[in-house]
Amino acid sequence: MKTKNLFPHAWKPFGWVLLCISILPGLWMLIDDSSFPLSLAVQIPWPFATESSGPFANIDLLVHKDGTVTLQLVDELLALGTIAGLMLVGFSRLKVEDERIAQLRLESLQWAIYGNTLVLVLCILFVHGLAFINVMVYNMFTPLLIFVLRFHWLLYIAPALEDRRERRLA
Repeated sequence: MKTKNLFPHAWKPFGWVLLCISILPGLWMLIDDSSFPLSLAVQIPWPFATESSGPFANIDLLVHKDGTVTLQLVDELLALGTIAGLMLVGFSRLKVEDERIAQLRLESLQWAIYGNTLVLVLCILFVHGLAFINVMVYNMFTPLLIFVLRFHWLLYIAPALEDRRERRLA
């Protein structure tokens, strides 16, 4: 079967590596930002910046009097690495791409959209205020994450469980 719009199979291991080196420090930053050892501060000119005050005072933006801002870019780089890793893992060709694999991809993508919508609806109902901004940030990752988890579950783990169940019944 000729599949278009998939990355080459050789990119999948790179995707796993990128995902692991991005998601683990990202979770660390999520849990305890104050003890995270990496810092990547970049100072850029920003003529529109003003002193931060109010609810957005502690965002990762330090405004200087000379019209420059200092940005902490570690979290942005980790988010980009996580998204790129999930894309490479989820959308790289397998060694054997047949109709069954295409159907599993389609079903997994459908589950990811349903799951993401369910999570979003629950968060809209139960999360309010500034915490909702965090929910929307994490919501960027849920469709890809659910897709990758469901696809690999169906691909590798579900057939082994089915074989065990058939042997038990026989």
